[in-house]
Amino acid sequence: MSRRLAALLAVVWACLASAAPVLDQGRRTAAGWCYPDHEDRRVWWLPPPAPVLMMAGDRPGVDFTVFNYQGTRATVDADQAWTGAMLQFTVVMPEATEAAAAARRILGTAVDLRTMPAAGIEAEVVFAGVNSARSAAVAGWEETTVGAWRERSFAISLTPEETAVVHDAWEAGSVVLSVNTAVSAYAFATRPDEDDAAADRTVVTVDSVPVTVDTRRHPEVFRVLELDATMPLAYTSVELGCSELTDGYGLSDLAQVIAVVEAEAVNGDVIAKELRFTSRSAPTLEIRFDRAVRLDHGYRLRVVRVYATGRTEEAPPRRIDVWQGFEDICSAPSDERIGPDPRLLY
Repeated sequence: MSRRLAALLAVVWACLASAAPVLDQGRRTAAGWCYPDHEDRRVWWLPPPAPVLMMAGDRPGVDFTVFNYQGTRATVDADQAWTGAMLQFTVVMPEATEAAAAARRILGTAVDLRTMPAAGIEAEVVFAGVNSARSAAVAGWEETTVGAWRERSFAISLTPEETAVVHDAWEAGSVVLSVNTAVSAYAFATRPDEDDAAADRTVVTVDSVPVTVDTRRHPEVFRVLELDATMPLAYTSVELGCSELTDGYGLSDLAQVIAVVEAEAVNGDVIAKELRFTSRSAPTLEIRFDRAVRLDHGYRLRVVRVYATGRTEEAPPRRIDVWQGFEDICSAPSDERIGPDPRLLY
């Protein structure tokens, strides 16, 4: 912190401390307790209003996004599936206009009613989870911000079990999440004997903000993302099957089957991977890409057959739009047998 900023803050806090409420002489009003100033008898202080869940028009400032993922053969995790959620919400310190009007009905309109400047706000999110309560997020004291914060956002990652707990609780109108706040201000515990006495920073209000949503009125706070349906990129692989060189296909002079898979990388580059099937290879081989490729663009498959005589046959390139994870590149169905090699007749 620069010296100039430190000096400015010192002046501001000195000004705030020079006019401070006396807590043991408070008076209960419709807006809660109000406190007289330690010097000016006409001045009364209203504590900062309780924080509330932010509203954007009629919509609560809450976003509950559920992520569903089901693995695929294309991404080599077909046996995996998981669900999770991210819960985000914002708490705000509202204006004290309504509270001040309610307090004046008790104190009278002649008083100079002011709202205490908040010196700091401590906030803690408490989540009654599946097994026990746990602290999900903590916001510390605002030491250098005059007036503390006006709003604060929180984000909590939920497990599948916790996702169900929150959703079911909101459906039933229950509360399993809250934000506990403690607002501090400069005040005197008792009226000081000296005019130049310094007020102490102390907690003046403690509140709990329930975080809940009427799901029937605001279904828009929920979003479900099917990651396997929307994920455009992945480090993926393709299994290619070729049984033409095995005993099941009879005898032929086919020596090799070459397969080339071309996919598009993130930056638009074309990545080509090649496999060669021979009489000694397995009937299924895998091409794995070491760079992320665009699943939404599919891939291009080229197949070349090389015969013992040196003759080659290249099939027309095929465009595969959906990454199924497996592609059979045989030239004929696997249950069709090739006849005897004509060379054996001589």
